[in-house]
Amino acid sequence: SHRQRMLVPSASFTGSGRIRLLGNPHPAPMASRRPRSGLRPSIVPCFVAFATISSLLSLSMAFKEEEFRYCKDSSFCRRQRKFEGQDDRATYRLHNVHVVDNGVVAEMKNALNPDQPLKLRATIYKSGIFRIEIDEAASSKPRYRVKDVLVGDISQHSVKGELSVEGGFAKYRSGDHELSLQLDPLPFLARLTYKGEVLFVMNSRNLLKWEVRREKSSEGAMEDITGENDGLWEESFRAHQDSKPNGPESIGVDFDFMGAKHVYGLPERGSRLMLGNTRGEGAARDEPYRLYNLDVFEYEVTADRAHQPLYGAVPILLSHRPNFSSALFWLNAAETMVDVEDGLSMKRTHWFSESGVIDVFLLSSDTPKGVQMQYASLVGTQFMPPAFSLGYHQCRWNYKDDADVRMVDSKFDEHDIPYDVLWLDIEHTVGKRYLTWDKHLFPDPEGLQHDLASRGRKMVTIIDPHLKVDMGYSVYAEAKRLGFFCKNKDGGDFEGHCWPGTSSWLDYLNPEVRDYWASRFLPSNYVGSTEHLYTWNDMNEPSVFNGPEITMPKDLLHHGNVEHRDVHNLYGFYMTMATVAGHKLLRPGRRPFILSRAFFAGSQRYAAVWTGDNGARWDHLASATPMLLQLSLGGIHFCGADVGGFFGNPEPELLVRWYQAAAYTPFFRGHAHIDTQRREPWLFGDVVMGQIRAAIRSRYLVLPYLYTLFHEAHTRGLPIMRPLWMEFPSDEITTAMDDSFMLGDALLVKPVVSANIRSSNVYLPSEKDDIWYPFRSGQTPKEEGVFTSLWSRFRGQKGSVRGQQAGGKTISVDSGVEQGIPVFQRGGTIIPTRERARRSTSAMRADPYTLHVALNVKSEAAGSLYMDDGDSDEHAAGGFLLFSLKFQSGRLEFRKTEGSGFSLPHAPPSLERVIVYGMTRQPARVTLKRNDGSESDLEFIFDKESAILVVRKPNALMNEEWTISF
Repeated sequence: SHRQRMLVPSASFTGSGRIRLLGNPHPAPMASRRPRSGLRPSIVPCFVAFATISSLLSLSMAFKEEEFRYCKDSSFCRRQRKFEGQDDRATYRLHNVHVVDNGVVAEMKNALNPDQPLKLRATIYKSGIFRIEIDEAASSKPRYRVKDVLVGDISQHSVKGELSVEGGFAKYRSGDHELSLQLDPLPFLARLTYKGEVLFVMNSRNLLKWEVRREKSSEGAMEDITGENDGLWEESFRAHQDSKPNGPESIGVDFDFMGAKHVYGLPERGSRLMLGNTRGEGAARDEPYRLYNLDVFEYEVTADRAHQPLYGAVPILLSHRPNFSSALFWLNAAETMVDVEDGLSMKRTHWFSESGVIDVFLLSSDTPKGVQMQYASLVGTQFMPPAFSLGYHQCRWNYKDDADVRMVDSKFDEHDIPYDVLWLDIEHTVGKRYLTWDKHLFPDPEGLQHDLASRGRKMVTIIDPHLKVDMGYSVYAEAKRLGFFCKNKDGGDFEGHCWPGTSSWLDYLNPEVRDYWASRFLPSNYVGSTEHLYTWNDMNEPSVFNGPEITMPKDLLHHGNVEHRDVHNLYGFYMTMATVAGHKLLRPGRRPFILSRAFFAGSQRYAAVWTGDNGARWDHLASATPMLLQLSLGGIHFCGADVGGFFGNPEPELLVRWYQAAAYTPFFRGHAHIDTQRREPWLFGDVVMGQIRAAIRSRYLVLPYLYTLFHEAHTRGLPIMRPLWMEFPSDEITTAMDDSFMLGDALLVKPVVSANIRSSNVYLPSEKDDIWYPFRSGQTPKEEGVFTSLWSRFRGQKGSVRGQQAGGKTISVDSGVEQGIPVFQRGGTIIPTRERARRSTSAMRADPYTLHVALNVKSEAAGSLYMDDGDSDEHAAGGFLLFSLKFQSGRLEFRKTEGSGFSLPHAPPSLERVIVYGMTRQPARVTLKRNDGSESDLEFIFDKESAILVVRKPNALMNEEWTISF
């Protein structure tokens, strides 16, 4: 989270809440809230500084666009955008196409650089993915190629296709996929066809522009074919100089998404899910989408700011139309831009990066889920989180001391509000020295953690990548001795400013540095830590207060003499990789939990992600859904937005609505800025507290379903939070919708994102005669007919069964604050829940289950339930149970499909209740047949008007198979 720094004399605000010395391009370091010695500061200087900063705070706490570059400020962007493919000298043509090692290889030449050809390689993988790689055939300065993002040796999954040459094209085929490469003398062009349908065309506008690496003294090195010659060998931005020792080296090419009306992806940005045009008709701003991890203070979420990159980058763009889904994954970690505009029955895109190579994966499938699984096969799946991390997290900058933490913890119990994790921000350390505890504030951190753990709760502490320059600080001193910091262009340790003042940044690209960082998490090094402590990696874009755009200079050097410009978007990725390794040292055989602000493709293997420094505003609540869907499509499945907004003071209604929406998102955390008013639920009066309690309890109710979805994400690569079109690919109305979402395949959630709303219009999609039921939010049936109250939320709508609604239409639903947001269960699904109010996830482990069976038009339903011990890595070796749930022909079957089981510290949980929605007839009897063959009659109630049947206390064990017959 971004924070204000204390004022120093003769300072002026320059935006983003940071202070700069007058006449000095470098900002002053933050004055710690405690002095470096750890002794208490004098109140007078702090008060004067605070009074000064308060008078200017309203002017500073807003997004300052002048702090960030636009295309006009970036020479490679200007050159790539100005290039129109009209100059034949720059046109590449394809020669000598042949098959080598399960791939097609060809040479690419143009007249501009005839002695410096490019090499193209095209590969097909078993899942139907096409990869196109372009690099210089030979160079004295090899270009950087991204490492560690792709999982395993994907070359082992390549297949040998059939190559033929016909009609000026080389065609490479495998199964339903075909790649056509246009040959010399015509310009290079590639066309990807799937099942006879053209999905992608590469270089149709001849925008392939490759800036060949060369010496500065070589002929033509000071000129570009576009005439855009400024900034070729050095450039500046706001008094920051970029030496650019390799000169111009950008690469770019265009791709057409054929038949696409919308494209999605390119996280992270505060935009609609459907990406608008950046050029031509409909463009909110003539500015390309930018992928460059940055610390953006209180970002805006308007259409004209959609180009602004935020904290992470995943260079993937997706499209969908009935019967076909596709995606383009651009594997490049340098600063990357993407233009989007309309073509004739297509979306035209132009991709360009400042350095690196062209390494593109073209994904295609019949369904959106097929594309998601293809993508997961490349970059890996969501890590399987510990069960506690799916509960509610309570955070603030900052819970000030031991007594404050204990008070907050006790108040949750006093008011019967469940939560699982208490977080500490930067003030818990000794002068912002991470991996330390301020013993004046937290005299017994181990005892505090053990006390929380006695009630089933955990703690998270913040650990940022900047290390205070202080030889008395062991983490820094040892890293300094070992030469583990990022280097400036002259080879010395890079120093910049962040929270502790002058700081250095570890070079996580170095495997030895990652090992060093991991070792810091051992209790002997991180004194005061216990097995109950987990980690928050913030500021890891990385944020450098006095750097260009508040980040590292591009000409810094990493391990292997790699320039920072080549790997900028990977810094946070490698930091979380190292932190995970540290958790595995601390807790061998147990699952880590790490939250990261920065990320890249593949970060889902290591960390959860949140949307950063949002505001307590209705538009930021509205933007949370499309932003989280955007992340989910990019593989970042464990994601959430800070409840209530980090900046500002939310009005009670906004806070409640945020809790109601966030309860159904993968990561669920409340967080607030140090200058905001305290906002724990009990501070708003009994009515508001009760509404927040109900929202948080609704999260705990669906945890069995959510945990099952995480297993699916971990094993299959499917998002937990999904756009409607992923579940309803033939319903074209859904392709332009991002104000509601599917949680898995069963629940549709429509957040309320405006004040004073009493009713909401909800579109219920349909694939094939879908029907929907309102999903209950925690009421326990106690008498016959109680469910009729559920249907009262519908306004003027009638279904064939009361409360049952046909899909493919919009309905009006009562959605006042006291009623909660609209949530619907899809007919044909079964949702497992646990419905007893507990203080935390660990207190629920032995609780019985309830099954919500929502019948479709065929009176059928299906679902699944995943169970493991919630903490260990045993699930990776089969230590889990996965059961299928199937209702058909009046029988509910519970069958084991995978897993060898796991040990439980308690008796196996049982089945407490079955609720069947859409049951039009009352059965004569309901019977349970157990795994041992024994049978018994079960008690049930049936409400004809609401068409709901409730089976009470079947008490079937949930670790063995059984059947209930109706």
